[in-house]
Amino acid sequence: MTQKIGAGLLEYAGKIWDTADTLRGAGIKESEWPTYMMPFFALMMLESRLRRFKQERIAEYEEETGAAFDPEDATHAKWLDDTAKAVGKGYHKDLLLHDKGLRETCLVPGGNFLNRLLSHLNSYDPDTKKLLGIDYAQGSAKFLDMQGKASDLNARDNNPLYPFAQKWASIDLTPFDNSEITTIEEHIKRKWADISAETAGEQYTPSDVIDLATAIIIELRREGKGGTGIADVYDMACGGGNFLFATEDALRDAFPKLSVRTRGQELNDPLFALASIEARFREDAQIEWGNTLTNDLFLLDKFDAIVANPPYGVDWKDFKQSLGMDASGRFAKDRMPPTSDGQLLFLQHAAFHLSEVGVAAIVHSGSTLFSGDAGGGESETRRWLIQQQDIVEAIIQLPKNEFFNTGISTYLWILNRAKPQARKGKVLLINAEDQFVKLKKNLNKKNCKIDEANCAAIVKAFRACKDGPISKVLTVDQLLYNKVEIILHRHDAEGRAIQEETALNGEVITVTIGGQSHIIKNGPLIKPDHLTTKEAAAAFNEAIKAAETLTVQSGKLTYTRDNETGAIRLDDGTTLSELGLGVLAVKAKVAKARGAEVLKVEVTLGPLKEKDTETTAFSFDPAGNDAIIRDFLATWVKEPFERVPDAVTVGCEINFNKQFPKKSEVGTVKDLLEKLHRLNAKGAEQEADFTASISGA
Repeated sequence: MTQKIGAGLLEYAGKIWDTADTLRGAGIKESEWPTYMMPFFALMMLESRLRRFKQERIAEYEEETGAAFDPEDATHAKWLDDTAKAVGKGYHKDLLLHDKGLRETCLVPGGNFLNRLLSHLNSYDPDTKKLLGIDYAQGSAKFLDMQGKASDLNARDNNPLYPFAQKWASIDLTPFDNSEITTIEEHIKRKWADISAETAGEQYTPSDVIDLATAIIIELRREGKGGTGIADVYDMACGGGNFLFATEDALRDAFPKLSVRTRGQELNDPLFALASIEARFREDAQIEWGNTLTNDLFLLDKFDAIVANPPYGVDWKDFKQSLGMDASGRFAKDRMPPTSDGQLLFLQHAAFHLSEVGVAAIVHSGSTLFSGDAGGGESETRRWLIQQQDIVEAIIQLPKNEFFNTGISTYLWILNRAKPQARKGKVLLINAEDQFVKLKKNLNKKNCKIDEANCAAIVKAFRACKDGPISKVLTVDQLLYNKVEIILHRHDAEGRAIQEETALNGEVITVTIGGQSHIIKNGPLIKPDHLTTKEAAAAFNEAIKAAETLTVQSGKLTYTRDNETGAIRLDDGTTLSELGLGVLAVKAKVAKARGAEVLKVEVTLGPLKEKDTETTAFSFDPAGNDAIIRDFLATWVKEPFERVPDAVTVGCEINFNKQFPKKSEVGTVKDLLEKLHRLNAKGAEQEADFTASISGA
């Protein structure tokens, strides 16, 4: 489980949060506070690590040499300077050699503090300045944009920049190790998420969801590769690094002998910078900047654990062409989801990066379970993951209102490249929708959390992998279905239908469209002289499409079609039992007759046939699958039909409501009848009142 914040750390987190009071006094909207606090938090985290680095290196020097370190000695200073440059964790000469950081910069009030602050920040190495957002070129990425935020504060009434920086300068994070710093950072990020829906959606996965995901990862690690060797951890949309680094810490805590390496990629500028700065002070961490889908900067790497909470419902049409040309093998043309939501692209990306023993815990919305039709990109992605790859170990439905900025249902996909033999060809569904406790106070839209007891219950159900109160094991074929195309022969309300197609072309036929009659002799249509043959055909056909009714007189019989219902009637009283729903088709076309263009009209009376589809269960046995389809159609399709040859498409979806139906209270027959009587009496009373009001008027 993620390290919980203790009293000492909580005090520092509170002190950090108090810096927001200055922002409130400056009239800055609460939802914008994180953008001002992030760069200063990153700066203090960075400076504390560099001060700590200096202390550790000097202690090592004195232990190895037996001599006291003298910063005024040029040889000593050069050794420390070279050592700092070599490790690549950030470099600031004045801070390293003379302990001049933000705290010292703030000691002298007054003057042009903005210039002094920027001068101090410009002394950092180029990479650090880039991440902090200092001295950036016009049009380039600003990342944490400390320069812009500091300039904005400096320009506001009463110049709140100095008191804001002074508060941050008083925060000394040097006593805390990397894990403790991460715990403080997690607490602060949670508070940032509480006040900004936009920020929450981009940067924060709740700690209780992270705890559950890491507990599952650890469970799979125990039964798989174990607690020794190397574990490479990856987050493809890592935000500020919470999920990624919490997973690293959880693996280190669970397996002390395990060497953990972390890799992440993030598109959002300030969040990338925040994660990248923290990564500098971890044992083996690397964060890259860019779009994971279009520019995978870890393309050649495979990972033992993947965690992610990629964006939901994000449009990707702007890089559809780029992904269509992708030759990495991550995506396939038949697995492309609609451009309105790219979640399933991240699942394919994760599958590509799983090592031979790799596992993953990825948060998604419900659309990944059931969106799309059989044969479409979404269904084919699920089928590829579940049937062909067989790497979906479990899907866990999380409680609603778990996240800060949305109340939608969310799901944790658990992937496992090395599923045990007993679990191959199976997927475990866990319904944890009710496995939560209510929060005393809502955090934006988040009103619940998965506490330790409920987390343990979910992990226990996962470990057991059997049917239980909140779990169900399904075989792959139970997650697949047949989509069968059929042609229905429609009937009217009296069960009548036209059975066979008949040509009505005769000696003389009169077609009446919207009150206007057209006479046809032996097929040709008499056209108005002012129209060409093509114009007459087009006008005739358009008139038929627009008409509410169509009447055709052929010999002694007159047929009238209602275009809305498809019903056909005989106007001369003749009774033909086969007439009912059908198609009375009249179509004009241009034809050649004796070298000249003429209008020919085809008039047919035929059955009304409509294409339809039915969904049935699926079986991998071809004969059994055909029997399933045949029996289903015979049982449930009441009208005459014919199957379209070779028109069966296999689809894949996961339906939690079907597997875990919700109970609803239904009253007794007596209660229902009494309710019905009351409604009828009320309706009769209202009708009487209305009639009386009309009579009185």
